[in-house]
Amino acid sequence: MAVPVILGIIKIAGYAIAAYELYHVGMNIYTEVEAYKNNIKKAKDEMKKMMKSLDLEISDNIDKRTELAQLNAITGSDKQSPVTKNPSGRGASVAGIPVAIMQKIPFRPVISKVCETADQLPMVQLRAKKGQKFKDAIPKSKVTIVAKLLSMTVEEFTDASIEEFTIVRLKQLAVNFMIECMDELLTWRGPLKVEVCFPFNARMNQFQNPPMDGTTRLKRSGSDINPFWPMPSRARGTISADIAIPEYRAEALSLTNIFALVEIKFQGDRIQEEQFNKYRQLNVQCKSAKYLSGVTTSEGFKLSLFRYPEDKTPEGSNNEKPQAGSSNNRRGRN
Repeated sequence: MAVPVILGIIKIAGYAIAAYELYHVGMNIYTEVEAYKNNIKKAKDEMKKMMKSLDLEISDNIDKRTELAQLNAITGSDKQSPVTKNPSGRGASVAGIPVAIMQKIPFRPVISKVCETADQLPMVQLRAKKGQKFKDAIPKSKVTIVAKLLSMTVEEFTDASIEEFTIVRLKQLAVNFMIECMDELLTWRGPLKVEVCFPFNARMNQFQNPPMDGTTRLKRSGSDINPFWPMPSRARGTISADIAIPEYRAEALSLTNIFALVEIKFQGDRIQEEQFNKYRQLNVQCKSAKYLSGVTTSEGFKLSLFRYPEDKTPEGSNNEKPQAGSSNNRRGRN
């Protein structure tokens, strides 16, 4: 009997992680850009081989009610660390942030493992002195390509200190590639989407649906080095969520089809109230859109701040399987 993707996602994540570790994606990233691109391709090919042995219900017979019930059940059984249940440390003193830290989400073990892998990849080969600028350490011929890799303009890149942005951005890029590969292997119907762009229409003072490339595949406007940057929309006010979890993965991700948004913050990344205020504005709009569409009467999406390593799944926890009898079609408040 085929295993529903939502319940088998931890295995898929394991394959993605194994493939990326096997090919050491990110090594010698500054001096061997072509090798980096080839490693990405090899990792994808290896994942496809691994996936053949996994019996998954990938694209057919996806029942909307069942899937939402599974998401709610998994969310309800989310195991959290003490600093997540009772927020402390980074961001805990920022207005409105503790609620996002405490928010229960599905797939915490998957997000935790992917972040752990990204955190441990030998991504930065430079031996930088404190305060050293990229322009002093990177050959001029590599500036443009590495700037793209780090989602920066050439001007931002050359004036940035190596230790300020590099490690965090490369870790985030590794997370993006792993989850995007999982989505691709699931014919773009995966339960996790990364770098989800919500264009902002200033005239209407509203966010728009994420640009799509087909029914369920997100549009990308970047290069093969970094497909996630630049975003499909550069309109002022546009936001991009690190991870979006659709309520129903067989339909396009939209303002009426978001179960949760997860913002990942590695150590060294800033936690800003302004960013979460924009997410809350989006949430209000999603609530209205869902109400008008008859999807729900009172809820938008769950907004979560996932700080790594503080908010990773506690050691020994396994909460990807809903408890018997807990599946129903009601939306939990947590």
